[in-house]
Amino acid sequence: MSRYRSWFFAFALLTLFFDQATKFLVRLWLPLGKSVPILPNFFYLTHTQNPGAAFGLFPNATALLIVVALFVSAIFLWLGHQGFDKKRIAIAAGMMLGGALGNLIDRVRFGAVTDFIDIGIWPIFNIADIALTVGAFLLLCFSLTVSDRRSGSKVKSDDYKSADEIESTSQEKGLKFQGDADFTVNKT
Repeated sequence: MSRYRSWFFAFALLTLFFDQATKFLVRLWLPLGKSVPILPNFFYLTHTQNPGAAFGLFPNATALLIVVALFVSAIFLWLGHQGFDKKRIAIAAGMMLGGALGNLIDRVRFGAVTDFIDIGIWPIFNIADIALTVGAFLLLCFSLTVSDRRSGSKVKSDDYKSADEIESTSQEKGLKFQGDADFTVNKT
């Protein structure tokens, strides 16, 4: 379980670096409220400051959001210290830690998060938001795997018995099949 710590911390640091670097450049070169078309009618760089959470939820709840980000970051740091049994989980968790820290730094330094990626049909967001969303999506996808890889076994079609096989086995053992998973003992 202690493997892949370096992947976790590398992705956390890379995410944090790219998030903070892009926000720095936006604050340096793009005045607040200004928008620059990159792909007209689709993609713009628009400098905004978001005092709330994602999508403008909880506006002006900076103190609460700082506490939540500190708590989430502490959990991810603890998990990273413990290590991960899969590289892909370490990477996804690292992305989430880097994103959480990136937005936390903005909230502490500026009282709001710098957002700048504007695709028109979605609220304006940043690299940290992308990392948090993609990391959470990947963790969800990884948790939905069907096979049990810890034991090395995979579900096979021959692991299942047909209803007829179950019924004949049940009758051999003195059970009488009475319908949908309702078995009673045959005392004759």
